[in-house]
Amino acid sequence: MNFSYLGPAGGVAYPLTFAPLLIGASWLLAGIVGAVMMFPVLMMYYFLSKLIPRSAGDYIYISRALGPKWGFLQALSNIFAFATGNPIVAQLELPLAVQPSLEILGVYFHDPALITIANDFSFSNETGLPFVAGTIVILTISFLVSIARTKYFARIITALTIVQILGTAAMIGGLLLVAGRYSQVFNSVSTQFGGPTYQSLSSMATVSPHINIVTTMVLASVLVAFLYAYNNAPTYFGGEVKSAKRSMFSGLVISYIIIAFISVILIALLQLVVGEGFYNYTSINGWDSPNGVGIPIATTSLLSYVALPFLKNLPILILMIASAFTWYVLYSIIQTSIPSRTLFAISFDWLAPTIFSKVSEKLRTPIIAISTIYILAVFFDIMEIYFGLTISAITSTIIYLMYQYFTASLAAVKMGKNSQFGAGKELVRYGILSALMIAITVAFLVGYGVVAYSTFGSAIFPTNLILNIGIIVGMPIVSIVAYEVIRRIRLKQGIDLEMTFKEVPPE
Repeated sequence: MNFSYLGPAGGVAYPLTFAPLLIGASWLLAGIVGAVMMFPVLMMYYFLSKLIPRSAGDYIYISRALGPKWGFLQALSNIFAFATGNPIVAQLELPLAVQPSLEILGVYFHDPALITIANDFSFSNETGLPFVAGTIVILTISFLVSIARTKYFARIITALTIVQILGTAAMIGGLLLVAGRYSQVFNSVSTQFGGPTYQSLSSMATVSPHINIVTTMVLASVLVAFLYAYNNAPTYFGGEVKSAKRSMFSGLVISYIIIAFISVILIALLQLVVGEGFYNYTSINGWDSPNGVGIPIATTSLLSYVALPFLKNLPILILMIASAFTWYVLYSIIQTSIPSRTLFAISFDWLAPTIFSKVSEKLRTPIIAISTIYILAVFFDIMEIYFGLTISAITSTIIYLMYQYFTASLAAVKMGKNSQFGAGKELVRYGILSALMIAITVAFLVGYGVVAYSTFGSAIFPTNLILNIGIIVGMPIVSIVAYEVIRRIRLKQGIDLEMTFKEVPPE
């Protein structure tokens, strides 16, 4: 589950779309720094999950250590971040995986119809019926997998993750095979379509001869926000698996180390084999000639770059394409499941209607909670595409980092200092380091986004900057008001919410 949620290939593909806007950033150094920054967060979650192996993860840690107001802030931000972020994930699957996949197959089979169909899933056609239908299909698949019984849910996640691992290995192996001659491979393919040379495209790129520490740290923060931070998925299901305390070490720590290693290798190969300048220029401008002639494969995703040397090798292409199809589908599955556990938990604690804690007798899953998250995701999907209610991906991510990871860090420090639930002092150390790393990440993202709004800022906040900042700042205000309303309603019903949070809920 953690491998699928981190997803090295998909996790690298999206952050690198911002790399051309961060001149002087060292991709390799950013990849390493980002991985190191999130290691204390990982260790904090490992010790928290051992201490309290319960479903809903962060919500339980925060509400039991800091109290119901903080817990409700986490829950509200969790549900909001995933309800608004899941449609974005589904929307990214189409231009970053589906579109290049169809185009690659179109080139292999010499079928222009596939290339034409692929254009329906491009960023430029996101209001079209095929694009919208595609996002709803992805969200529906995620819903159906999420309501499955735990053992079937686990088997589906495992199968898709294995496909992703094999495909990612093929990408890394493929780049190693063409190291030192990628330009020749590109020129050979481009010539067949009357396109430009590798050298002519690379010469148009702006590449700094020196490493810029600021832009490197910003790129590291982007990698944290869209890759390395998502290292705690198993903690949300701690009460649903056997031997959770033992399995969390492999599920959290070992998986993260492997994924960080793979991610850094993939980033290094893209920078050194494909070429930073070539990737930067073509990912924005495409690899066609000025008159629009060239390889008919969109450069929206790293999939296009890693598949290029294997356009005559169908088995390798199928493996890479199958892997790419799992990138954001797996994200979507987990982004449907995690907030459903949070909604279930706050219902269990009387902070939401008790209907959300209903568990299906047949499926053994919180079906009402999952259905609600699915409906919210579809709603925001339609609102974002057709009505302009676009909340940027970075806004949802910053909300997630600040009101979940940061507050979980505070909870860990308090638990460690007070030896709450038998917590050790290691939680104090990792909690402080985690809070610091999250604060640095958010500071670089927001700070550089505001300072360089004309370039980087307008890309990460593609809609109204004031609106997005307002949502981030307004989240705790909304949660405090909502909590006070709920507390008074429950008090009239004879339920003192403050008493509910004195105990850890049962498994």
